Amino acid sequence: MIDINQMREREIIRYLGYKKIQPDEQVMMLIHQCMEDVARTAQPRHIYRRFALTHLSAGHMQAGGVELLSNSLERNLKDCSEVIFFAATLGHEIDRLMERYLRLNITKAAVLQSTAAEAIECYCNLCQKNIEKEAAKDGLFVRPRYSPGYGDLSLDVQSSFLKALNAQKTIGLFLSEGGVMQPEKSVTALMGLSHIRTGCVTEGCEACGKKDCSFRRDA
Repeated sequence: MIDINQMREREIIRYLGYKKIQPDEQVMMLIHQCMEDVARTAQPRHIYRRFALTHLSAGHMQAGGVELLSNSLERNLKDCSEVIFFAATLGHEIDRLMERYLRLNITKAAVLQSTAAEAIECYCNLCQKNIEKEAAKDGLFVRPRYSPGYGDLSLDVQSSFLKALNAQKTIGLFLSEGGVMQPEKSVTALMGLSHIRTGCVTEGCEACGKKDCSFRRDA
């Protein structure tokens, strides 16, 4: 289950596009209602596998039989000899809930979208913290998540990435014919493993104030 207490109101508000404007009481009530709906409906699952990482040439790596072409990912994985392939989903019931309200109440559907986005992010953070504890047993530190489609890492890698995880069989996550992940509220990501501590936070570069970090995803 998703812990409603882990979901951050401020992030849901940000996803809704309010920026520095505080939503009115009616919108806040709807946000709280959607948080309860998502927490009750979500069926979160995840899978991860650990692979040796081979640096072949500039911006060209390989892990788990998957070719990784990305200069920004290479910076993120500097000094890493292994990488974790990770996938998580909130399940199909969340998709059905959002589809239902697209027909019944478009405003609530929008709030559900933002709430579910925050829920999957919180779930991924929780999973990563558990992965960090496991990695620490081997004296390894975990880098922040880096997802296909971010920076110059093409979404084309998604298919082979999910196959390497056997994600459809293990957690029911697959690509539609149009290349969209199903269920919709799902995340795939790579996490580097290194013996070098970087001080990176689980929440990633967006939550970190260190702008001159050489591992920064948007460097």
